[in-house]
Amino acid sequence: MHNSLKQFAAMIDEAIVNDSFPDNLTPACLRDAVTDYPRRGGKRLRPALLIWCCGLLDGDLQHALPAAAAVEIYHNWTLVHDDIIDNDDIRRGAPTAHRKLANFAEKHYALTTAHATKFGTDFAILAGDIQQAWAADILLRLPEHGVSYKLANALSRRLHQVVNCELISGEALDIEFSYRDKVELTEIEAMIKLKTGVLLQFCAEAGAAIALDCDDFSNPQINDLGKFAINAGYAFQLRDDWLGIFGQPDEFGKPLCSDLAERKPTILLTTALKMLPATERKQLENCLGLPEYTTATIKLVRRLIKQSGAETAVCQQCTTLATAACNMLLKFPDNKYRTLLLELTEYLTSRPV
Repeated sequence: MHNSLKQFAAMIDEAIVNDSFPDNLTPACLRDAVTDYPRRGGKRLRPALLIWCCGLLDGDLQHALPAAAAVEIYHNWTLVHDDIIDNDDIRRGAPTAHRKLANFAEKHYALTTAHATKFGTDFAILAGDIQQAWAADILLRLPEHGVSYKLANALSRRLHQVVNCELISGEALDIEFSYRDKVELTEIEAMIKLKTGVLLQFCAEAGAAIALDCDDFSNPQINDLGKFAINAGYAFQLRDDWLGIFGQPDEFGKPLCSDLAERKPTILLTTALKMLPATERKQLENCLGLPEYTTATIKLVRRLIKQSGAETAVCQQCTTLATAACNMLLKFPDNKYRTLLLELTEYLTSRPV
């Protein structure tokens, strides 16, 4: 799977680099910010999901390739804006978009740190806006690559009517939760399906729809692959939350415990707080919202979460979701793309980064 993913990622990289949409953007720092994240690489899981779902149903992969590039660019605008909201400094081992732009402004315009920070935030917001427009434009150009006008229009409308509304609603809930005194696990689960699951669902559905040349998203095959992606996406998020505490910072690409710093009630954290005795619960609560997480603090957080049983419970839930996703795939023909999708699902639940 990893070799296939690497080969496919190179195709996506080429498609993004050769697309002319950003060429006329000004000033140059905005253009650079728009292309920065998409060109940094990354796992390319979402475009691979789209392409492999298309291949699963014997679709023409060349027809689906532009849509795969579109979802990768779309994913990147969410990262740019998410990094601003979370005030993160590192993405994929390099400065985040708003931080990189702030550094640029401080150097080129001799701004104070405060003014440079505002410049970076303002320009990063604009870069994310343009990335969303770029993704939408690629989808509307699908007929140039063999996809019917009717289906291209249906995919574009679904991206705007469903994905935009649900994904941004999920992000809004994620922000709101950190201001509330109490958040239920069922609310967090619903938020994850919106914020993380809906784009993965769209990728699977789009790949299937292109293969079948079908704009009816209630089609059983399209619907089943959408359900597969939702389960896989939920498992992916649980693994991501686990890595945010137990991962290796050099591999993870961003600081550990960033969710704790933002007081985000993840499934892992919320489960631990519910399961810990009062004294240990207070210890974990005291680790929320800190300006810095030392090695000793991270070690304490890990011990408390393990001790509560939350780590075991969440890892088991991740495995259950992955099994459900794989069972959905077993309804489909046994070809190399089903094998790749099964291996991808396994990777999502055990990835080290």
